[in-house]
Amino acid sequence: MAHPLPGPTVFMSSPSPSTARPLAQRRDGLDVLRALAILAVLAFHAPSVVLEALPFTLRKAFAHGWMGVDLFFVLSGYLVGRQVFARQEEARGTVAELRTFWLKRWGRTLPLYYVVLAFYALKPWTFGTPFNGGGWHFVFFLQNYTALSDFVQSWSLCVEEHFYLVLPLLAYGLRGRRWPAWVWWLPVAVSLTARWMTWRELPPDVPFPQLPALLSWPTLHHLDGLAVGVFLAKTSPVWQQWASSRRTACGVLGAVVLALTVGMCGALPVGVNGLWVYTGLAVGFGLVLVGIEPMQLSVGPRWGIYQVAVLSYGAYLWHGSVVRVIERTGLSLGAWPVNLLVYLGATLGVAWVTYVTVEQPGLKWRDRLLARFETRREAGALSPAQLDRLAGR
Repeated sequence: MAHPLPGPTVFMSSPSPSTARPLAQRRDGLDVLRALAILAVLAFHAPSVVLEALPFTLRKAFAHGWMGVDLFFVLSGYLVGRQVFARQEEARGTVAELRTFWLKRWGRTLPLYYVVLAFYALKPWTFGTPFNGGGWHFVFFLQNYTALSDFVQSWSLCVEEHFYLVLPLLAYGLRGRRWPAWVWWLPVAVSLTARWMTWRELPPDVPFPQLPALLSWPTLHHLDGLAVGVFLAKTSPVWQQWASSRRTACGVLGAVVLALTVGMCGALPVGVNGLWVYTGLAVGFGLVLVGIEPMQLSVGPRWGIYQVAVLSYGAYLWHGSVVRVIERTGLSLGAWPVNLLVYLGATLGVAWVTYVTVEQPGLKWRDRLLARFETRREAGALSPAQLDRLAGR
C-alpha cells in the first residue's frame, strides 16, 4: 500500500485526526480516493463471519477489493511526484534534497511500520502464536520476494519503500525532474516485461495461491500505478488547467477503463490477464484521479471521509491483526452488517490510537529535524555581516 500503501501521504502534526489539518486546505477528491482505497482493501480482507454471510452480489464486489492497493499506488506516485516536481526551481543541492525527501517520507511511514512489525515479532511471547515466515528481511523491506503467510499486506509497503528510495535518486541525482513526461511511462514497460518473463517460466502445476506472490509482489513487477502517478504529477500543470468538462470526461473514461479491465480479468486474474491487469487498473485509476481531484464536498461528508483518509495507513497495517483476533475468538454479533461495522470500527479504532501515539509524535520529530536542517542551511547561506546583524552585534 502505498502505503497503503498503502500508505499513504499527507503529513499531519496536530493532536488528533479531526484537527490534523484544516479541511479547507485539503483536496477532497484525493481524500475520497484514499478512503475508497482503504475501504476496498478492508472489504477484501473482511473476516469469514462477514464474507460467508454476504449476499452473492456483495460477495462478488468484495472479491475485487484487492484493487484498492493499485489505487493506493497511483495516489502515492502522484502525491510523492508532486513533492519532487514542485521543488524544481530551488537550488538546494543534491544531498540536501535527498535528505529532505527521505526524512519526509520515512518520518511518515517507518515509525508505525516498525511498531506493527514489533507486534508481529512478539506474538510468540504475547499471544503464543508464531510469526510465520518472520525474519530480518521484514526489517529491510525485502519480504515481497518471499511467499508471505503472515503480515501479508506488507508486500505493498516494500514496493512503496523501494520507490521512495529510487525516485529521488533519479529526480535529484540524475536530474530526472528535467526529463520529458513520457519517460515516466518506462517503468510500466519494465513491469509488463518482468511479469511476462516470470509468467513464461512458470511451471504448469504452480499452485494458484502462489501466483500473486510470483507475478505481482516483486517490486519490478508492480511499478504501473506508481509510474502513472508520477506521470500525472509531472504533467499536472497542464491538465489542472483543463476545463471541468474535460476533466470530468477523463474521470468517466477512467471508469470505463476500470470496468473493461475488471470485466475481462475478473476478481482473480489468471493466465495472460495477470500480465496486463495492473496496467489497466493504473491507467483507469489515473484517469479517475484527473477527474475527481477538484471535487469539493459539503462539510458533513468531508469530515467523515477525512477521518477515514487520515487513518488509512494505520488501518492498512493493522487490519490483518484485527481479522485474526475476530476469527480466533469467533466474535459474531449476529447479522453480517453488524459484524462488518464491528470489524471496520475496530480497525479504524486501533489505527486512531496508533495515529495519536505513534504517527503524530513521529511527524513532530521529523518536522523538528527538518526545521533544524533548514535553519543550518539558511545560516550557511548568510554572510558574516548578516550573521552579526541577526545576533544583534
